Amino acid sequence: MATEIELKYLVDDDNIVDKFTAILTKQQYSYTHNTRQLINSYFDTQDKQLRALDFGLRVRKAEDYTEQTIKTAGVVVGGLHQRPEYNVEITGCQPDLSLFPREIWPDNYNVDHLQQKLTPLFSTNFRRESWQVSIGDSVVEVAFDKGAIESKGVEIPISEIELELISGKTGAIFELAELLFESFHLSAGQLSKAARGYQLWQFGQQTTSEAMPLSQLQLNEAMSVERALIKGIEHGLNTLQDAIALTIAAPELENVKQVYLALTFIQHGLYLHHELIEDELYQGLKRQLKEAIDELSWLESAINIKHLTLKTGSYRKKLEYSQQLIQTLKIERGRFPQESEIKSLLTGKLLNTLQLNLLKFVLSPVVKPAETPRLLPEYSRQKLEQSLAEIVSISHNKMQLSPLEYLVMQHHLNRSLLTGNWFSSLYEQSGRKDYRRTWLDVLQGIEELATLDLLQKQLKALEQGASKLENWLEGKIENLLVAIEHSYQSAIRVEPYWR
Repeated sequence: MATEIELKYLVDDDNIVDKFTAILTKQQYSYTHNTRQLINSYFDTQDKQLRALDFGLRVRKAEDYTEQTIKTAGVVVGGLHQRPEYNVEITGCQPDLSLFPREIWPDNYNVDHLQQKLTPLFSTNFRRESWQVSIGDSVVEVAFDKGAIESKGVEIPISEIELELISGKTGAIFELAELLFESFHLSAGQLSKAARGYQLWQFGQQTTSEAMPLSQLQLNEAMSVERALIKGIEHGLNTLQDAIALTIAAPELENVKQVYLALTFIQHGLYLHHELIEDELYQGLKRQLKEAIDELSWLESAINIKHLTLKTGSYRKKLEYSQQLIQTLKIERGRFPQESEIKSLLTGKLLNTLQLNLLKFVLSPVVKPAETPRLLPEYSRQKLEQSLAEIVSISHNKMQLSPLEYLVMQHHLNRSLLTGNWFSSLYEQSGRKDYRRTWLDVLQGIEELATLDLLQKQLKALEQGASKLENWLEGKIENLLVAIEHSYQSAIRVEPYWR
């Protein structure tokens, strides 16, 4: 039995073999290179009993051998796969479960019954270019697989790079990954070939999820503050990689926003816990996150303009009063990054380096020692209270705020809601939902105000006035301010769930 430790990336580039060989030569690494054609059949029962155990079973046929492999339950963090696997050379094409160690199965599991029900569900057929690379005292196998997954006559492509630690330290695969980022467009492979094959077998295609709100981080009161930080960064990193995969498949603004939200979740978590993290490490991650978020600084304006120009949108009928304005907004929309540019950003060096550094932190966290134990419930209440105080301080006890003051509040309100995403699982959920709902009403109003503010600025820039539209817009903003103020007053009267 060996525990497989590998980084997996999907790759969308040409001449990968020549480019990677050139990288190794330039770095003066010692390596061997070979090429194989690999055909793999994956087996399970029709009701996916192996999948239910988080096991994967395949028979692999190469030119000179046939081997059956079973991979048992493992973990995936930030594209790093760690999973025990068992390999046995065989002569036929049908797996024999009795050849695997008995202890890998749950107690009293009927392996003979499972054997009788095994059937091939899908197959993979790919060409593997592999390099065994020596880096100091470590050996890493880098494999580039190009081919297809097939089930029931339907195929989906394989184009991925795997970096597997053969011996030595995990840092060796990170060193090679950083070299790959310099030359290739990559995205973390959260799904194995087997997982993609199961999707193909079950649904007839590779599925992509719809954009989903950032899920709640699950903590418990017994955790240390340090453990909560690591769990939160891991949660944010996996969420970020899911959002990137979704956006590459469907580069729509709503999906790009999920990438942005995952980045801000991680950024805010580091800010909340910055006193725990070694200063140099914190400043480095902070800088990289800011660079990544700054690359999406256009997103809010793009979403606002999309809402304004949608033919079925609530504002489009009013905008018909000024064809010049509609044309101006369309020109503005054309200045935002196109699909190819979005994909290039998501698969480029900046985001991949950030993800790798976050993964390193999760695997080997560097935190400052505490003079006294840090208690998570007390720590979370302190942070939640501070986030609410930041919002309330903006109003200065005024009865009504200006549009600019509400737009300033938007930043603090988003931070407060992110603090809730980090800690609210520690508290009773019905009270949390009631509290959060009132502040989400405020945020929704401010987001609409931001859209109208953009529209107002565009109107003022026009050479020809549009008085009818200007009058409507002024009235719309006045009514919206009343609604936001009502929501705000309701929100501050709700008892915070952490008190």
